[in-house]
Amino acid sequence: MPAQVPPEAQSIGRARGRLSASSLTTFLRCEKQWFLNYRIGLRGPLSPHQVMGIEVEDAFCAILMHRAPVADSFEQLQEWLFQLVPKHAEQAIENGRNVFEDAMWSEGNFDEFFNLESVSAMLKNGISLQLEEVKSCFEAGGGEHEFTIPAPCWDEPPHFTQPEKSNSMISWKNIPHEFSENITWQDAWEIARPWVKDPRNPEPQRMYHPNRWAAGECDLVLRWDGRIRIVDIKMGDGEGKFATSLDSQLNFYAWLWQETHDSNCEGLEGWYLTNGLRKVVDVNPLSTQEYREIHDRMKSWDCDNTLPLESPCDGEAGGCHWCSVSDMPYDKPEITMPCEPLSSIPSRVNVKGKLQGAWGPLPNHYGELVLGAMIQAGDKMVTLEESQPGAYPAMHDSAQNDVYITGALPGVWRRQPRLYLDSQSSILPESDAELTRMGMLRTKANVEGVVLSCSKRDGKRSDGRPWSMLSFHLWDGERVAEVVAFGSAINGTMLSIRPGMHVKLTSVELGWREGLVQLRVDSRTTRTEIKSKP
Repeated sequence: MPAQVPPEAQSIGRARGRLSASSLTTFLRCEKQWFLNYRIGLRGPLSPHQVMGIEVEDAFCAILMHRAPVADSFEQLQEWLFQLVPKHAEQAIENGRNVFEDAMWSEGNFDEFFNLESVSAMLKNGISLQLEEVKSCFEAGGGEHEFTIPAPCWDEPPHFTQPEKSNSMISWKNIPHEFSENITWQDAWEIARPWVKDPRNPEPQRMYHPNRWAAGECDLVLRWDGRIRIVDIKMGDGEGKFATSLDSQLNFYAWLWQETHDSNCEGLEGWYLTNGLRKVVDVNPLSTQEYREIHDRMKSWDCDNTLPLESPCDGEAGGCHWCSVSDMPYDKPEITMPCEPLSSIPSRVNVKGKLQGAWGPLPNHYGELVLGAMIQAGDKMVTLEESQPGAYPAMHDSAQNDVYITGALPGVWRRQPRLYLDSQSSILPESDAELTRMGMLRTKANVEGVVLSCSKRDGKRSDGRPWSMLSFHLWDGERVAEVVAFGSAINGTMLSIRPGMHVKLTSVELGWREGLVQLRVDSRTTRTEIKSKP
């Protein structure tokens, strides 16, 4: 099934470096939008449609997880399902409104777009599309229903890819469905129920390419007729600029299914809940080589955090914002002592020492599995680590002896200096590069600027423990950098930050994502000051 063991041990967030359906479709629409969204991490405000796109999909999938009562006709089955709609619609609206109102940065009037009537209509349209499958199953006399990983059901335990990490204190209902000798409408519903993402499972429910450079998460997978059909659930009506991305998105899933399963995907569909449209897409994915070439183009993109872009796009691709801006909406901030421009932060250093103590792969602070080692010069010992999974796979290939490390990214973790390695780094036996003394590695910075965007995310790790991450982007008048805070580092001042504010950070830690500087707030040493508000 789509859900496979994630490479991220704890799953704080999706690795930006992997090829995904969303990054692929964004890249194909507008490469500059992709760069700002997926490399810089710069996004716009949260909208009601973004929130409810998730909530309506979750409500629809929750309805599909119900087991039907005895039904003597198609009409009785439909009536039972439609009776479930008001409760799930109300819950979706309540959840969506809470998410929207609690967001650090949102834009729009939630109640202007979503109410019980509109959300109920969308859920009924989705149910009607699934009932077409149920009717076909009934008329065919049944279909396949015995799978190693069955469709999730409220009456049966969830499937965990890492059961050893699940909460063993939770007990689940386990009531199997008893099939009749001759197929009934209740049987047809149970057979035709698709695989969906199980909300009871905190694990990522994605497919991961064997070489870990691509990943994708299906909304719904139909299997009852012996054919694998992948369906993407859309809240819209099939029109608009984003609708053109459906073919690329679904064919990426088809390719990834082929790469991760023994069977091939034979059907692709988009289900649009606003008008009940079923859009069938031809199965015609790119080759592995072609997807890899796109991924390589992404990885080779110039890591320049200058904003606005030197050559903004025309803004016609859909979803373009910062990538189309030629004049920033804020005045250039004045940098005061002891702060410095972002361009002054050293990005690469060269060091010499004795390589030793290879370890990993083990989880980094994002829960991603990375390789590591140690390097020692005199009495100074510094940890080496891949900047992200697969960034420097040759970490353990060098002899544990005196070496030169060039192009390393200097940073800090838990108040200890750390060197991050990526594709631009090297471990060499000899080098004439200018060296930095290990005791003089730069680990912190003092910065200030205008906040361009902000967001906060909460979730659960694979073992059920909660996590929180707050991020905002700081523009110093020339360049932009992401600032992040985890857990206890998220205080009242951090939560009050909004776009347009002039913020000053002293003693913020250096980190790196995708070859770009990422500033991390330390709960004990970083001081955050809001100098002015918009």
